[in-house]
Amino acid sequence: MVDALKEAWRITRPRGILVDARPDSRVFAHVERRTATGSYRRAGVIATSREELANDRTSDRAVATAVRNAWFRPLRSGRFWHRVLFEDRPAMQRYLDDHARFVHRVRWMIDPAMRRRWDSDAWAIRRGVRYELFERT
Repeated sequence: MVDALKEAWRITRPRGILVDARPDSRVFAHVERRTATGSYRRAGVIATSREELANDRTSDRAVATAVRNAWFRPLRSGRFWHRVLFEDRPAMQRYLDDHARFVHRVRWMIDPAMRRRWDSDAWAIRRGVRYELFERT
């Protein structure tokens, strides 16, 4: 990723802006059920897989290297939440089974009987996305 940041520095004009947005593995993703009123209620959490945690740490080090080498100057950073929607709980589980970013098991905050009762309800995974704005030096 250091090479990619070096290339981004090369093609960005002086004082140009670079936006870096990556999944935020420092926080759990939330499993949410859509209620009858249309709002979402948290029902569990999902951790990031070990391999992706290592990739995210490597990306963090690459960004720190770019800042240390004065390729970019940090302007602002933060987190926003992105919701991935599913028509029912089995569809969400199929997504998790195929997804490399998350572990495949949800840490549920509700009991199995409640999950079975809500199987056909709409579900969502709300995941954090970390962003940083940089200015080319």
